[in-house]
Amino acid sequence: MKIHISTLNSRISTDNPNLLDALYRLYSENTPGYQYSTAYRRRQWDGKVHFISKTGSFKTGMLNRVLEDLKLIKCVPELVYEEEIKEIPLKNWEIKGFTYYDYQKKLIETGLNNKRGIVKSPTGSGKTLIIAALVKALAGRKMILLFNAKQLLTQTYDFLTETCSIDNIGLCFGEGYIYGDIMLCTVQSIEKILDTHLEEAEVLMVDECHEFANGKTTLAALRAFPKAQYRFGFTATPPSDIIPKLNLEGSLGPVWTCVDTSGLVESGKLTKPVIQLVERPHSDGLDEDMSYQEVYESYIINNDERNNIIKEIVNKIRQTSKKSRILILTKSLDHGRILTNLLDNGEVQFLQGSDSLGERYKSISNFRKHKESSTLIGTKILQTGINIEEITHFINARGMKSEIATLQALGRALRRHPSKDKVFIYDFLDKEKYLKGHSNARKRHYEKEGHEVLKL
Repeated sequence: MKIHISTLNSRISTDNPNLLDALYRLYSENTPGYQYSTAYRRRQWDGKVHFISKTGSFKTGMLNRVLEDLKLIKCVPELVYEEEIKEIPLKNWEIKGFTYYDYQKKLIETGLNNKRGIVKSPTGSGKTLIIAALVKALAGRKMILLFNAKQLLTQTYDFLTETCSIDNIGLCFGEGYIYGDIMLCTVQSIEKILDTHLEEAEVLMVDECHEFANGKTTLAALRAFPKAQYRFGFTATPPSDIIPKLNLEGSLGPVWTCVDTSGLVESGKLTKPVIQLVERPHSDGLDEDMSYQEVYESYIINNDERNNIIKEIVNKIRQTSKKSRILILTKSLDHGRILTNLLDNGEVQFLQGSDSLGERYKSISNFRKHKESSTLIGTKILQTGINIEEITHFINARGMKSEIATLQALGRALRRHPSKDKVFIYDFLDKEKYLKGHSNARKRHYEKEGHEVLKL
């Protein structure tokens, strides 16, 4: 048996058709909702995603996984590299003025040694510094750094150019374009760099790569750049569902991690969270015949009792902590407006997706610099890419069950700041249909990260 390896795709060649068939079936997963597909009902499609084809082809990022599975049946294939491997001389990756934690050093060295993989690094662990080190080590060749949001791109650009003094960096997003051998690009603007970087880039890095695991456009971006031997993804929350997990792994490589959130708290890199769940009784029992959307609107967005509990929590914080910085996350703009109006007797900033970058920065600046207690309310826009170390209290007003959303939101509040030695987290134990399961899921996510969870 041989495995023919190229940068993007690999292929198993064997005279044993039964083995290929077994691998084809082993690396198959049911597509969610496949049973409702017309093609499935007409027997035109088996309802599965196949990560190894009937002819033995697979994405090269899965090579380690495939080799491990073959080892279980005592099969050690010959590895045949279809492309000339061009060794890239590495430069000193340390950024002047920074002290690296042991886990950061390990992640950087693992990446450079293995040339591909997904770096799992919790929010607040210094992910951008890890990216900067890899960029510095591989500088001198064309490189692509992909982002799913302009805000993340501009923050990274400023850090690399101003803080790290790395040269020859360009950016590409919407109306903005500056050429450089090292291009920071949003996935929405990728067509602008196809002529200059598609065929030549030797390094691909993808920030918040879990956002790229679904969707034809984002996956296509990951599977481009045929000369990119070095391929790295970065995320605090890799997908746990098998299909997006293998999508990412196939394009970027296996997941590495050296530390979790509780480990960073113990080492002093992050602030200790005090997580408190507000237990709220099941209100009226009218939810049984409601859809999820109806339940969410009735018992979260427009629930006077729940919203007034949030108001009471905020008022108590304001009374006991005169310089508190309270972050409140909602799922919808309507909910954000309701809470903003309820809390109008104090300094409140309401951040919306329609706000310009200038408006966002102004709101965040007002939130940070206000002389007394201040509150910042927002939707998903505040979940990623915004670093506000001053947050002392976080209220999850939105519910939801997603592990990624829960841990990313938590990570917003855990960053260290001289003004705090703890950060207080408030969440809800809702009892209504759908919402009860979501509350229990969030509790499990917190506990999985090693955090103690208290009930109020």
